[in-house]
This record gives sequence, C-alpha cells and structure tokens, in this order.
Amino acid sequence: MGNISKERIYKFDNIKFFAIVLVVVGHFIEVPFVDKSDMFKSLFLFIYSFHMPLFIFIGGLMQKRFSDTNKLKINKVAYYIVLGFLLKFTAAFTKSLQEGKDFEFNFFGGKTIDWFLFVMAMYMVFTYITRKIHPAVMITLAFAIGCVSGYFNFIDDTLYLSRFLVYLPIYLLGYYMTPELLIKIEKNYIVKIISGASMLGFFVLCFRNVDTVYKLRRLFTGKNPFDSVPIEGCGIEHRILCYVISLLMCMAVFCFIPNIKMPFISKMGANTLAVYFWHMPILNLMRAFGFFDFILDLGDPLYKIVLLIIGVLMAFVLSFGIFMKPLALLSKGINKLSPVWCYTLIFSPFVLGLILMYKELPGYVEYLFNKVKNVFT
Repeated sequence: MGNISKERIYKFDNIKFFAIVLVVVGHFIEVPFVDKSDMFKSLFLFIYSFHMPLFIFIGGLMQKRFSDTNKLKINKVAYYIVLGFLLKFTAAFTKSLQEGKDFEFNFFGGKTIDWFLFVMAMYMVFTYITRKIHPAVMITLAFAIGCVSGYFNFIDDTLYLSRFLVYLPIYLLGYYMTPELLIKIEKNYIVKIISGASMLGFFVLCFRNVDTVYKLRRLFTGKNPFDSVPIEGCGIEHRILCYVISLLMCMAVFCFIPNIKMPFISKMGANTLAVYFWHMPILNLMRAFGFFDFILDLGDPLYKIVLLIIGVLMAFVLSFGIFMKPLALLSKGINKLSPVWCYTLIFSPFVLGLILMYKELPGYVEYLFNKVKNVFT
C-alpha cells in the first residue's frame, strides 16, 4: 500500500505537468495561429478535448471525501476565490494593454481562464453539501444535467454556471474514485488497449479530418449552449460524444504516463497552479508588444517549431518554485484567517460588483427573466 501511495504521488505530478504544458501550448497557438494553420487547428482541438477535464478529474481525485470528521475548509475555498479574482484582474489588465482598449472587469464571469479557480471552489462547496447523497445518484444526475444544460441559453459564463454543470460529472468521477481502484483500472491491459487506440485514433482524426471534427471545439470548452455550436441539430448525443472522447483521452494519459520519479518533471508537477496563474498575463503582454509578429516573420515551418518550443519552455520556467512562492504566501495568510474573514473575502467582491453595476442590474434581471420565461413558453 505504501508503494501505491508513493507511485500515485509521482504519477499525478507527472500527469499534472504534462497537462499544464498542454494548457500553455494550447493558449500559445490559439490566437492568431489557429486560423493560420491547419496543423495548429488540429493540435488545438486535440489538446482541448481533454486537458481541462484531466485537471478537473485530478482535482476531484485529490479532494478528500467529506464526512462527519472531514469538514469543509472554508479557508481553501477563500483561497481559490481570491486567487481567481487576482487572476481575473491581471488577465483583464494585460488584455487591455494587448488590445489597446479601456480596462474592463467582469465580477460575475467572463471568458478568461480564471473560471477554473472559481469552479474548483464551487465543487468543494457542492460536494460538501451533497456529501450524504449516494455517489451513483450524484454521478447519474450530474451527467444528465451536464447533457441537457446546453439546451438553455441562459446557462452561460455568468458565474461560470455552464462550465460548472458540464464538468461536474468529471469532477465527481474523480471525487468518488479511490486511488486503489484507479490504479487497478489503469493496469488492466484491455483498458490500456482501448484508451490508447482511442487516443491515437482521435489524434489521427484531428489531423486528417480537422474541418469535420473542429466543429466540436465549442462543446469541449463547456461554456457554449447547443445552438451556438456549428453542428446542425446539436444536442445531447454530441455532448455524450464529447464526454466519451474526453474520458478516453484522460484514461489513456493515466495508463501511459509512468509511475516513476522523473527528474525535474515530477517536482515541477507540484507547481502547476503557478503556471496556470502566470502564463496568461505574460502571454497577453507578449501579444501586446508584438512578440508573435516577430515569430510569424520567421516563416513556415520555422515559426511553428519556435512557437511550440517557447510554449513548452514557458511551462518549465513558470514551474520554478519562485513563481509558486507568492501563491504559497497568499495561501498561508488565508489559512490563518478566521471563518468570518474567509466568508468576507469570498462574498465582498461580488457585493462590490453588484454595487458597481447597480444601473445595469434591473435590465440584467429582466434579461434573465425573459430567458427563463422563453424556455417554458
């Protein structure tokens, strides 16, 4: 049992580093290169099919099951919320520099990558509230809700509700999974063959038929309703297809990433949160100062090679402990706070947001009311 635990630590660190490299590379090639290169379009879709589901599954797996003895740590929830707002601010500020526009800050959602931190905080609270409900019931309901949520246009990036619902079953699969069961499953040769063949097949499909499968991109993000997906009659069956693809890709990663301590990688895999936090503001600044125009001037295929190398190198560099230190200090400070102060940290930004948007609030409430009313009329 001791060896299993040790292997799991190395394995998960290795997987997390692999996943965060994909996150950084995916964001590097997204704008403006996806529209300029079929190769990047194919790679982008392949990465997006499983990189965030993989992080979310691991997040659920590492979250200790709540019980009468293991209570909700509100300090950790506050940490994710505060970190989410800090990332939202830095990403919005650097994006305003990149686009040359006025600074815009959305307290209640948005399209930046901070959604992951808010959703992870929401999952912690949700699993604590539902801790006494049978896992089979929760997973079944979560999959059903994740499938049908796409039919409701008002379920969108407001409070990241769409992503919360779509990724919830994946988080719960990790949350209810035991490490021993996961290790047993991943060592099964049939599982290895099926998941490995599926990953290889989907990889080939992305590169051979990119124009066809790229239509799934909006579904893989988890934030878009069905009627915004460029697939005729998009519905539950397409969401289920994306769930199957994502889970098979994730299982393939678990099966084939080794259970060994890898130099640099295993240690850096413990600092993926720092990579996630810092890479987007830096990427926005690189775009603002014309760095990618210089890369494009290198010509094809050299610019593609250089771009991929820089993306991987950035993930390595941001994994150094110095970039994790400010986040660790923030976590340490919040852990010392009383529950009252933690609740204050959690709710005060949203209260401030409501105060600042008081003029638009009636119209927004009316908009949501009409959206809900249209569903039932």
